[in-house]
Amino acid sequence: MRSASLFALVPSVLAACGSSSSVSSSSSSPASSVPASSAQTTVTIGYQNLGADPQAVVEAQNLFQKYIHAKVKLREFASGPDALPALASGAIQFMTGLGNPPVATAILHGLPVKVIWTQERYTSDEGLVVPKGSPIHSLKDLSGVSVAVVLGSTSTLALSAGLAAAGINQNSVHLVNMTPPAIQSAWSTGSLKAAYTWDPFFDYMVEHGGRVIMTDGQVSSIAPIFNLTVVNSRWAANHAALVRDFVRAEEAGVQAYQSAPTKAIADMAKVTGISTGLAQREMQGYEIYDLKAQVSSSGMGEGGSEKTSLVVKGLDLAAKQLIASGSAAGPVPNMTNFVDPSYAAAVLGKAQG
Repeated sequence: MRSASLFALVPSVLAACGSSSSVSSSSSSPASSVPASSAQTTVTIGYQNLGADPQAVVEAQNLFQKYIHAKVKLREFASGPDALPALASGAIQFMTGLGNPPVATAILHGLPVKVIWTQERYTSDEGLVVPKGSPIHSLKDLSGVSVAVVLGSTSTLALSAGLAAAGINQNSVHLVNMTPPAIQSAWSTGSLKAAYTWDPFFDYMVEHGGRVIMTDGQVSSIAPIFNLTVVNSRWAANHAALVRDFVRAEEAGVQAYQSAPTKAIADMAKVTGISTGLAQREMQGYEIYDLKAQVSSSGMGEGGSEKTSLVVKGLDLAAKQLIASGSAAGPVPNMTNFVDPSYAAAVLGKAQG
C-alpha cells in the first residue's frame, strides 16, 4: 500500500499551488428516492471556478443532488493541482475541471484515479496575456521574462508546447507559480509582465488592459488541452451505481445548455459571478462533450478505441512533458488504464435502449 508515501510526496511536488477553500454542503434528493443501501453514503465532489461551462449549470440547477442517490457535498479548490492531495486521501471522491496535466501528475505519482467524463476541450478560453504596452509581441520575446502560471496545469503544458513549436529554449523563460486568483490580483496591480491562465481570469486580464499572445487552440493539434473529471478508482470499484449517477448529472447539465442556452448562460453567469455576455463568449472558446461524444475518438473512446482517443493522447503528452521538466519520474504508463468510458457507455446504452 502506497498511501502513506503519497501523502508526503504529492504535497511536496505540488507545493505553493494554493489552498482549498471552505466546504459547502447541499442536501441530497428526497429520502423516498434514495435506495436504502446508499442512504448514508456521502459523496464529496471537488470543483474549481473555471468560468462558464455546463459544469456551472450542474451546480446552479443542483443536478448532482437530483441525480446522485446519496448525500452530496461540494468542495472548491483554487486550482487542479491543489486538489490532488484530497483525491489521494479519499477526502473527495470526484474532482471536476482537472486539466490533463494534473491528471497525468496524479497518475505518475500513483494516485488511484480514472478519467470518467470529458467536460470540454479548450480552444480560445485559455492563453498567454501581456499588458497592451508590453514589448512582448510573440513567444520569441519571452526570453528572460517571468510568466505567471499554475505549475503542473494545462497552462504549463500549452505554453511549453507553444515554445517548443516556435523553437524556443523553454529554460530561457522563467515560470512563476501562482494560483489563478493570485494572478488576477497581481494583474490588477500591474505587477505582472505576462501570465498564462484560463477563464474567467484570462478574460479578466484581456478586459483590463491585456493583449493576447497565444491561446490553446494554436497548439491543439500537438497538445490538446482538456478539462476532465476523475474519480477515486478504489472508491468507484465499490460504488459503480453512484458513478453512473454522476455521469447522468453531468449529461443533464450539457443537455440543459443545448436545449435552453439562454437560461443555461444565465445560470453560468450567476454561479461564476460574471456577466451573461462574458459567459456566452467563454462558451465559444470550448468544444463541449455530451454523452455520445464521451465514447468517441475525440473523447475517451470505447470498446478498444481508448488507446487512440484524444483524451489518452492528451494525458500521454502531459505525462511526457512533466517527466521532461523534472516534475515527475518516468516511465510513462499506459494511459488507457486510467481512462474509463464504461460508465458513460452504460448510461448511453440505457438512454438508447
